[in-house]
Amino acid sequence: MSEMQVKNRTEKTNGNRKALVAAVCVVVSLAVLIIGLLAAKSPVYLSYAEKKAENGEFSQAAEAVSKSVGEKAEVLEKYTLLRLDIIRCYPELLTEFNIEKINSWKKTADFINESSDLLSAELAAQVSSISQTIDGIVSGVSGYEALRDDVLSMMDVFPEINRLHTKGDDGKNIGFTVAEERAKIRKWEQQCASLEEYALSINGSESVYLLNYLIKEVQGECVDLSEAIDSVIESGYSETDRVRFSGEGRKSYPDIRSSSNESVNLLEKEKYELYVYKGICRALVENLGEFYMPE
Repeated sequence: MSEMQVKNRTEKTNGNRKALVAAVCVVVSLAVLIIGLLAAKSPVYLSYAEKKAENGEFSQAAEAVSKSVGEKAEVLEKYTLLRLDIIRCYPELLTEFNIEKINSWKKTADFINESSDLLSAELAAQVSSISQTIDGIVSGVSGYEALRDDVLSMMDVFPEINRLHTKGDDGKNIGFTVAEERAKIRKWEQQCASLEEYALSINGSESVYLLNYLIKEVQGECVDLSEAIDSVIESGYSETDRVRFSGEGRKSYPDIRSSSNESVNLLEKEKYELYVYKGICRALVENLGEFYMPE
């Protein structure tokens, strides 16, 4: 390669480098300009977004806050998107409970609540209320799930009188002792008391008909069983004597309609309990109704 060719190639390479540097400088300058413009306009967008959020116009608030930068913008954006997601998902959650969705809202609400001092007093109050409501849903569901096994056990009270009138292989009603039956009744009464205490602790339980009906029926059945067992003692037997009821004396229970118009019966405990759970979840989700503001 001649000296002239080397010189031309060097000059061409240097020219390309200068052009590239110039292009990069232009891009950087434009980026700095855009960031500067956003930063300058950010307070305007934030103020507009906050007002829109206060008025319940969350779509417009979300659009405006997306053009803002900074910590307050991040918090406000999460708040507007949370409100939009509640509006979108609330109707479906009433019929098909989704604890994963509720837990995701809880995580977001907790994050916003921790930085709510960056928001207006009105939005900060809304955030606090949403956070408390979601916490109530989460604790309400977990509280019932902790009782579920006891609820199913408690429902054994309903077929008990029929069991005591069931004939064994010898053709006679099965034997029992008063002590055994009184121990069962005490357990069922304690389980029912725990369920009633739970029902009183959650907001909206009064609307869960199957739950309240179950509590009252268990209480009544325990009274009826106790009276039947007491009659054995009054007949002169001791608590530890093995005795039998005579006759048939079987009992039936009416079918009841759930909120979804499903037929349930106290003697079908798994099915009945499932609809109690669904009713509790619906009642808990309904507490979010005040934040359901379709635009």
